[in-house]
Amino acid sequence: MRTSRWRAEVNKHLGVDSELIYPDDIRKLCPTLNLAEDVRYPILGALYHPPGAIARHDAVAWGYAKGAMMRGVEIHTHTEVTGILIENGRLKGVETNRGTIHCNKAMQAVAGSSSLVAKLAGFRLPIRTIPLQACVSVPLKPFLDQIVVSGSLHIYISQTPRGELVMGGSTDPYALYSTRSTLDFKEGLLGHMLELFPFLDNVTVLRQWAGMADMTPDFSPVMGLTPVENYYIDSGWGTWGFKATPVCGKRMAETVAAGKVPDILEPFRLDRFVDFAQVGEKGAASVGH
Repeated sequence: MRTSRWRAEVNKHLGVDSELIYPDDIRKLCPTLNLAEDVRYPILGALYHPPGAIARHDAVAWGYAKGAMMRGVEIHTHTEVTGILIENGRLKGVETNRGTIHCNKAMQAVAGSSSLVAKLAGFRLPIRTIPLQACVSVPLKPFLDQIVVSGSLHIYISQTPRGELVMGGSTDPYALYSTRSTLDFKEGLLGHMLELFPFLDNVTVLRQWAGMADMTPDFSPVMGLTPVENYYIDSGWGTWGFKATPVCGKRMAETVAAGKVPDILEPFRLDRFVDFAQVGEKGAASVGH
């Protein structure tokens, strides 16, 4: 509650519409939420952000792709990078399963595969790739207008226009290059979910999936130069890179075009892990952390 109050006041100071609310207000906003006191984790209050909404990340990503193609960018799907061509420490091209692309500059932005592709270029990254799972239920009659997130239980839930409940939680507690789904995740997630919404006990999970999150020690991205000349990197976003995509594209384009890292990206340089100048951004991350 103290942390939520701090965040609410800082948000207000920055012009963000958010406030700390208590059970009576929560009951009015979300009457289906279990506000009983005789549960393991009783709800004492919430940080309420009225303008909060959901962006369909896959649709947004393809929107960016369409815009890029309209501006002359070639997009090659189902094309795996198999090698990085380097001569005298300078990039010369990229090898793929569909042929070799010769180029003078390249940028690596491959999320969960960041460490594997960096290894092809001959350098290591301070990144662990960890699975992040989610699931959806069968469609239900609309009852949930809000996005409910519990930082204590590490879960979130919202309802789509089709009636499905979208549910997820924290990353898996181990590094793994896999998108497999696990029973352990589902049991842990749904146990907490039923504490918040007990009436969902007979609802069926429709599908379950996982993605790979590239996590750095300080929860901040790695952006800019690499040990290979003219080979740039944008990685380490973990579970929250979607929100930063517009400024990422702009500043990384500036970096590649000018061959120089702009001041705004300087704190996120790769060699900060050598001199321990880390940037703590865990507070800006989603509940997935």
